[in-house]
Amino acid sequence: MRYIHKSRNSQARTLLNKACRNLRKNGVKVIYDNFNDKKKLNDFLRAEQKNICCYCQRRIDHFQGDSEFGSHNEHFEPEGGPNARIDLQLSYENIYACCNKSKGLKKNLQHCGEHKGSEVIQRNFLQMRKCSDYFKYNVNGEILPQCPMNNFNDVCNNRGALTTTQSEALQMIEVLNLNVDSLKEFRRKVVDDILKSTLGKSKQQLNYTIQKLNTEQKEYVQLVDMVIYFLKKIRSRGCKLNCVSKE
Repeated sequence: MRYIHKSRNSQARTLLNKACRNLRKNGVKVIYDNFNDKKKLNDFLRAEQKNICCYCQRRIDHFQGDSEFGSHNEHFEPEGGPNARIDLQLSYENIYACCNKSKGLKKNLQHCGEHKGSEVIQRNFLQMRKCSDYFKYNVNGEILPQCPMNNFNDVCNNRGALTTTQSEALQMIEVLNLNVDSLKEFRRKVVDDILKSTLGKSKQQLNYTIQKLNTEQKEYVQLVDMVIYFLKKIRSRGCKLNCVSKE
């Protein structure tokens, strides 16, 4: 999970503000259904997020469509349903680019915005500058709250031991179904690649890689925060394959 900067000078903000003014001027209800530049908005949002899904950090490179890297405009505070925030439907701070890879699948196989639907996430970690500090990963491909437990079952079975912030991080993971099998499998493959690629690398080389990943100007690698998480762990321990796989 990665902080997403919502700039005051964002093209997406300008587009939405202009749309709201025009809708009001023409006496049309200011809601997402009446907004006609959904694709353009998505183009701007994807660019701001450097072409990764706001939640799972898989690659996204176009708006909608049924191919692997399609995306939709995701309302963090629900657009519809019993928890709908009609007042935030065209709010720039409330809209992100989110993958739609699991669209049409059974509920238990969906993830990210498709699984979330109209549920409410208790805290928007995406707007916390140290967002990535509240989450961690294991070699089984699971994302977890930053807490003493090292696998998802243990976290879920020891909810009472979690702090408020850890509980909120867990709630976000569950609402988005970020430990669905398809995502875990994808993460496992990436972890394997990380571990193999770091064999023989010095701390200086790891530092350079981490810095490059964090400052990439055009496009993040998929699962960028998980990649950085493991690189930092390997760097701090001066370890190889076995030091990370024990967690």
